[in-house]
Amino acid sequence: MGKLRRQTVLLLVILFTLGSVALSTQAGGSVQNVILLIGDGMGFNHITAARISMEDGAYAKLNLDTMPYTGFSITFSSDNLATDSAAAATALATGYRTENGRLATLPDGTAVQSIMLKAKERGLSTGIVTTASLTDATPAAFLVNADSRTFERTIAEGILNSQTDVLLGGGADAFGINPFTREPKARAILHQALADGYVYVQDREGLLGVEITPDLKLIGLFMGGNMSFELTRFSIEPTIAEMTARALDVVGQNPEGFFLMVEGASIDKTSHSQSTAEMIGDLLAFDQAVGLALDYAKAHPGTLVVVTADHETGGFGVTSGVPSGEVVNYGWLSTGHTAAMVPIYAFGPGAEQFTGTLDITEIGVRIAQLMGITDFPAVLEKGQNEE
Repeated sequence: MGKLRRQTVLLLVILFTLGSVALSTQAGGSVQNVILLIGDGMGFNHITAARISMEDGAYAKLNLDTMPYTGFSITFSSDNLATDSAAAATALATGYRTENGRLATLPDGTAVQSIMLKAKERGLSTGIVTTASLTDATPAAFLVNADSRTFERTIAEGILNSQTDVLLGGGADAFGINPFTREPKARAILHQALADGYVYVQDREGLLGVEITPDLKLIGLFMGGNMSFELTRFSIEPTIAEMTARALDVVGQNPEGFFLMVEGASIDKTSHSQSTAEMIGDLLAFDQAVGLALDYAKAHPGTLVVVTADHETGGFGVTSGVPSGEVVNYGWLSTGHTAAMVPIYAFGPGAEQFTGTLDITEIGVRIAQLMGITDFPAVLEKGQNEE
């Protein structure tokens, strides 16, 4: 009996040691690639409505529903229970909570570094995909430091200075594109990107036809401001899934890995206007990008996919209906943001780290740990990367 106890204890010690080694290895950088997808304004009922709209109604499954690990994110900013996208994206990108309106700067103006730029420092490729303007709050917080999200031209310059490998979205006006010819104006800041070796594409055909070369740096500006809602998208505009696929073609060439952020921005914008059908259309389009990211991760071990929202918009609710989806009633509390918790979904190495109730600032920190980035969150020295 004593011998059996000793054997049992020994087995437990071995199992504990192996588990500790596995966790240590995982925390030390088992994640090579990161695809972070942000459904701007996406709350639980937004997702429910999108699911019900599918052919099988409430019995249907979104790509989101197939992700094995889920959690909750608490999103308030340092000065408001209802965060805006700038403060929330700052929290996701830098691990620091800040005031509404700020981009990767603390309330006292101190600049902090994003996990995307940390990844670039380590030799990883980086990319941004958004259905908003590239200068909008969420993409901007990953690439620039600014005391206000309203400094659009300065933000555009900072985005180009970041030398991000892929930049796809709207915002042609901010970069100086002529709305009629779709070419850069004489003093357009896009000339800086062209001088730096970027290939510029202006429409869906150009994006899908661009030659993927080993050193390709790609910028696509498909609308003057934000891109169209999915239900009214022009044929010249690529879908969010098409932009995501091309971005992965580019950043996936780097043997060191990559960090790609994909934003479904119009979920928020349709919610501000309480446009239920348009919101559902954009959430379904975003879910297609999620599915593409999951397919990539399954084919490329070492890829972590995390999906979350920066905040909930509209206080949206599914109030009644039938499971088939033939009759569904909805309600809205607001045309603004709310303080509601939002979901987190994860797939890939370390995905179990994103379960439970997390502060929004913990998401980027946990991604950094899994990538083996130890000096994060990080305050920048004065003047470094500041815009």
